[in-house]
Amino acid sequence: MKYLLLSLFAVLVSSISYAQSNINGRILDKADRTPLTNATVILLNQDSILQYHTRANEDGAFEFKKIKNTNYILIISYPKFEVYSRPLQLEKNIALDEILLSSQANLIEEVVVTGKIPIRIKGDTIEYDAGSFETEKNAKLEDLLRRLPGLTVSGDGAITAHGKAVSKVLIDGEEFFGYDPKIAIRNVRADAVDKVQVYERKSEEAELTGVDDGQRFQTVNVVLKEEAREGIFGNVEANIGTEDLYTANLFAAKFNRTERFGVTANTNNMGASAGGREGSLRMNSQITGDPQNTSLGANYENQVFNKKLNINGNYNFNDASNRNETQRYNKEILSTNDVQETNSKSNQESANQSHNILSRFRLRIDSTSNLDIEMNGRIAQSNSANISENYRLRNETDSIHNFNSTSNNRGENQSHEFRLNYRKRLNKNGRSINVMVNNNYEESDQESQVYQRTYFHKLNDTSIVDQNRYTDSRSNRINTNIQFSDRITKALTYTIGYQFGYNDSKNKIDAFNTNNGLEELDILYSQNLVNQATNQTVVANMFYNTENITLTFANRTNYRNQELNDSYRDVDLSRSFWDNDLNFSGNYKISNRKNLNVMYQNNYDIPSFSQLQPFQPQTSNLFLQLGNPDLKRASNNRVQVNYNTMSLMKGTSLNINSSISFKNNPIVNKRTVSDTLTTSTYVNVMGRTSWNTGLYANFNKPIFDRRIQFNISSGANYANGFNYTRFAEDGTDINLWQYELNNTQNTSVFTGFSFNEQDSKGLDYDFNWRLTVNNQRNSLQENLNYTNLNTGGSSFIKYFLPKQFNISAQIFYNIEGPTAFYKQSIHQFYTNLEFSKKLLKSESLVASVKAFDIFKSYNTTNRNVSENDFSESTQLMLTRYVLFGLKWDFNKNLGKKKND
Repeated sequence: MKYLLLSLFAVLVSSISYAQSNINGRILDKADRTPLTNATVILLNQDSILQYHTRANEDGAFEFKKIKNTNYILIISYPKFEVYSRPLQLEKNIALDEILLSSQANLIEEVVVTGKIPIRIKGDTIEYDAGSFETEKNAKLEDLLRRLPGLTVSGDGAITAHGKAVSKVLIDGEEFFGYDPKIAIRNVRADAVDKVQVYERKSEEAELTGVDDGQRFQTVNVVLKEEAREGIFGNVEANIGTEDLYTANLFAAKFNRTERFGVTANTNNMGASAGGREGSLRMNSQITGDPQNTSLGANYENQVFNKKLNINGNYNFNDASNRNETQRYNKEILSTNDVQETNSKSNQESANQSHNILSRFRLRIDSTSNLDIEMNGRIAQSNSANISENYRLRNETDSIHNFNSTSNNRGENQSHEFRLNYRKRLNKNGRSINVMVNNNYEESDQESQVYQRTYFHKLNDTSIVDQNRYTDSRSNRINTNIQFSDRITKALTYTIGYQFGYNDSKNKIDAFNTNNGLEELDILYSQNLVNQATNQTVVANMFYNTENITLTFANRTNYRNQELNDSYRDVDLSRSFWDNDLNFSGNYKISNRKNLNVMYQNNYDIPSFSQLQPFQPQTSNLFLQLGNPDLKRASNNRVQVNYNTMSLMKGTSLNINSSISFKNNPIVNKRTVSDTLTTSTYVNVMGRTSWNTGLYANFNKPIFDRRIQFNISSGANYANGFNYTRFAEDGTDINLWQYELNNTQNTSVFTGFSFNEQDSKGLDYDFNWRLTVNNQRNSLQENLNYTNLNTGGSSFIKYFLPKQFNISAQIFYNIEGPTAFYKQSIHQFYTNLEFSKKLLKSESLVASVKAFDIFKSYNTTNRNVSENDFSESTQLMLTRYVLFGLKWDFNKNLGKKKND
């Protein structure tokens, strides 16, 4: 392994060495031959992408030293003089003759703007020019996104932009296969993309109603080339492998200007919902359990009736099953002197089917009014079986119990949603009215057979639960909204509105003990719950918008009335709450290349029905959940600041995100633990505040003659929380034992860097490394506080050989340091390799052989840490295997100009 890593390092070093030469010259005014001091001199490559820039000195002289030998376009500009340009073929040092410029009014900014600019800032949007980032032939949108500074794409397709997770991917502003955005990035062709835009989008409800709720979602919008909006494209892939593995994928789409249609299909025994990524070298390739998956999907979008009606529909079918085995070791802090340990193992089987339909209709009634209608539906069936056992002890020596459980579950559920939004403009100055109605209905039925046997060591007693449980749940939610907006001045707009919401839900659980074939209702495990809630809200918003400044003030005053009834327990509870939500956001466009965004949000956590309900049905004889009807609301405050800047000439960019949130009188768990029963409820920690704050910075810079993109990022996070716990010995008065407040504080500081060269010639590589220091402190058992170090990285290397052969490697290494609970580090290392060959003149057919975890070194141990709970687990996992595959990309007209 050492020699392999050294060889790879040598390849990387050799890849950045190349022939270099110098260019020099002198720039003069053609009229009087005076030097043009500070004239701008730039070198573009053959794709008009900026490579180098400098300025002439006081003698009009300039020089580029030790630059790569290749073909350039030289452009020289001086204010109010003509722009000079000429091609250069650099093979050796070049001394240019005197360059004479005639006086004119062309500016260098015109040259820069009319050429390709890799990155722009437009308000709060960062826009990338796709043509400035080279990709391999037949590459996908996913490959393009990986090459954009500030964006990362994980192996399973999750996108992060400037430190924030991306929740939506749009194609020309519309969702494409809206139920799974990964389908778009894995199948849309990179050569069809014109621009990629990254921005924070308001929640869907806020966009429909105009009422800012303070929520923001990182969004990527892909703008297609004009010629890419018409054509047929897709791919077919099949793989077979060792261990009887297989996967088959199909994706096909037809674009016809205003109409788009796509279908996708997948079947495999390698992992759930992988959506055609099974067997990808970059993804986490470990196969958990024994999965079987089939999925079908379709998307249709069209604009009809002279583009007045936009139709967008999606259908998705999923059939997934799995069998798995898990072992877990858990430690839990109970009090200042007590720690509880649990060893458990389980076998699970599951089978689930679902049908999903998403549809949206947007009608432009006339020039002043629009109507949006959404109709979504879901039908699902589920089956599962679980056999588990655990052994619990306290303080390493005291045996508590042995617990064995067997359960079989079968369920059906369905839901449908209807949303209508009508907008009417009342005058030309921006006066408008907006009406929204939304209904969401859900129902589910479940049958369970449960057998639980618990042996209590100290009592020398056995408890058995043998039950049939029947669950019937119904929920119906209705929300309406009406708002009025008007413009006060050209820059100032206000909105006022009223919202009404009603929620009626029912949850009935009948648990019958089975004795001698007879069923008897057990009230402790049963429930007949009816919840009703009414919400009334008054909203008032103010918007200020100029060329450089955008401000939004949003205020919501809410009144909520909640009624809860459980006829099995004679519970009849009524509560009402007032709260006020205040949101502010501001965006300052400092310049075309600098932007500052600030957001403040204040709202309240209102106790949920489950938190208020005094008595709740048990699920086992070892645990009892109780509610607290005396809970108070908790106040939340959040401030977020984002700053980004970039230099077009240097190709650098800097993004800084910071946030702080704090919650007053937070709602927390309060537990009582004994040998025979754990009881949990909720309380407010009055007079206390929980905190969460973070800082993230990301800097990108091209290096080594702009061939390599270098990125460095750093950040820190801090969070503190509370929970109450007490340990009570059986046979004693529980009130003699006092609750102890545990204050947990978690701090992490991290830094990392990455560099990549992606020109699809010779060698492509992507390397990243990250170092994280974690510190966890709890107030109950300070001897368990710890600081540990986690570090690791990964590298993806692709070497382009002659005759269209390619070799690729994915190498991953990580070490998770020891803690006060776990004295040993976890080392994680694995390597995946692929050998591929492009076939056909179009290179559209690829044959490949892939080997995963070639050294069989993957560590299946997983470690998790929460407030006062520490666990390690392993599960059934296949890590080493080989796949043989074929993939065919087809493309008819898409992205091709008519003269191509």
